Amino acid sequence: MHVLTGRQSGRPSSGGRRLLMLGSNDYLGLAGEPAVIDGAIAALRRYGAGHAMNQPFATTPLHQALRERIAAFTGTEAALLFASCTAANIALLTTLGAEGTILSDADNHASIVDGCRLARGRTLVYRSRDLADLDRALAESEGRRTIVSDGVFSVEGGIAPGRALAAAAKRAGTGLVLDESHAAGVIGRGTAEACGLDPRRDVTAFTGTFAKAFGAGGGGYVAGPAALMEEIRRAARFYIFSTGMHVAAVGAALVGVALAEEEERRARLRDNTARLRAGLTAAGFTLLGGGTPITPILIGDEDKAKGFARALAERGVVAPAMTWPIVPRGQARLRLQPSAIHAAQDIDEACAILAEEGHRRTAEQNVDAMGPAIDRSLTLHPPA
Repeated sequence: MHVLTGRQSGRPSSGGRRLLMLGSNDYLGLAGEPAVIDGAIAALRRYGAGHAMNQPFATTPLHQALRERIAAFTGTEAALLFASCTAANIALLTTLGAEGTILSDADNHASIVDGCRLARGRTLVYRSRDLADLDRALAESEGRRTIVSDGVFSVEGGIAPGRALAAAAKRAGTGLVLDESHAAGVIGRGTAEACGLDPRRDVTAFTGTFAKAFGAGGGGYVAGPAALMEEIRRAARFYIFSTGMHVAAVGAALVGVALAEEEERRARLRDNTARLRAGLTAAGFTLLGGGTPITPILIGDEDKAKGFARALAERGVVAPAMTWPIVPRGQARLRLQPSAIHAAQDIDEACAILAEEGHRRTAEQNVDAMGPAIDRSLTLHPPA
């Protein structure tokens, strides 16, 4: 665990030195943006630290404004705010899945998994992005049915097949929910825009967070038809019995959502992502994903992944290891995430350090006859 002693940035401070941060969800570099911070401070000064009442009983004009702003951003009719996207996912899925079937992608985020478990209905899991297996699950489903998928899968970086999911939902007469936590503000406005979907006709609801691309540090949302928002208000325990989004996060998010619409920031993020992937590929790494900033290096062995991450941290590069239970056993990886705030030289420096450490560790394992054999298919392969 890194103890950061300064403002979040592409090169934050920790223990008296500057790190090269490739482990943050601050995709657009808004977490340290002065205007976003000013929005949080202004909200605190006007409304205090909180109104100490649950959402059904009290709100502020800022909360109302953010609901309208995120509905407009997602292209939907209405939205509700939550303390986190975890709370939003659970509130939505327990509402939709109480007396029916949820069809969930196998690679969905843990908050979706928990929402399915708490929904009291039936959950059928289909193989990730496997439309034939989804059709198999749909044939077994009954009652009120909802397909749910991450828009961008957080540990692999791939984009959901949005058009195919929407078509499957229409054929079967089911709902479709997309979690936009790693998509909104990252791949344009999100999965609907990236996949050419109509957010009102093709998707039942979106969930998402303000803590990633929007830079607000907290808060989540559900966006969709006004009638569904009213159903959540009446039925969802995670809405009724839980403290809502903190006013400082609301003030920050109002600014962050507006800034996330700037194409220049997204273009810098795309350029940095392409530069990182090209540098790592040239160094001989096997990468997962593609099309999003999430850039996983598949290692396989958990101890190797953790050791690699520690070695990088010693050299000032933050590239967290994703191991079980975050990913299945045998699929450990480093997950790198560039930001729009990184300079080109930051990306080049990171690639150089990763290449040096990767090849050093490969060489050490090759000459150690008593040690475990390296799995070249999962780590490094010789550059072409």
